Amino acid sequence: MDDPLQLYAEANSSPESDVLKSLRMKTWQSVLTPQMLSDSIQGNFLASVSRMIQPNAILELGTYTGYSTICLASGLADNGTIDTVEPNDELNQIQDEHWRKAGIKSKVTRYNCEALEAMPNLTGPYDLVWIDADKMRTPEYVKLCLERTRKGGWILVDNVLWWGKVLPDYPAPDATAIALRKMTESLAQQKSIRTTLMPMRDGLLMIEKL
Repeated sequence: MDDPLQLYAEANSSPESDVLKSLRMKTWQSVLTPQMLSDSIQGNFLASVSRMIQPNAILELGTYTGYSTICLASGLADNGTIDTVEPNDELNQIQDEHWRKAGIKSKVTRYNCEALEAMPNLTGPYDLVWIDADKMRTPEYVKLCLERTRKGGWILVDNVLWWGKVLPDYPAPDATAIALRKMTESLAQQKSIRTTLMPMRDGLLMIEKL
């Protein structure tokens, strides 16, 4: 995360808001795996996509400490809502504190359960979906989210490069890498969607439902 090009990109992009800076600091001070937090470039990207789409309904699988939730809310329509799913309820206090500071708490409905448990109650249709949850189940999440995304809507999927383990010549890829590789290859062939796999951070897959 301290690659010189990454630092250069951060230095030459709009800075994080005070709320996001506070949330980043809180995450690093109080959570065991703070590196799971989106970096500022990815956060800016999510916010930019949201502002371009101006969604009425957003679905987020994998809330963590709520950083991406705030970014996604950047372009939310006036009466728009966010459904977000996070099984770890120990993170609720951090989320609530910073969602209130960002002025979005009333727009967020949180589900403290596994994504597959929540999905039957999340029917959409959604304009924008962000998937950053259990990586092994990502192909299943994408399938379920495509069913709940409106035509013309977008799904963004994190960690699809799996630290390079998805590459065909990677020695002894793990099961997650194999699942992600099969998923991205299959999605690229589907005519009902358009995909772009961006080498941003650990890989971000953009899916446009046609």
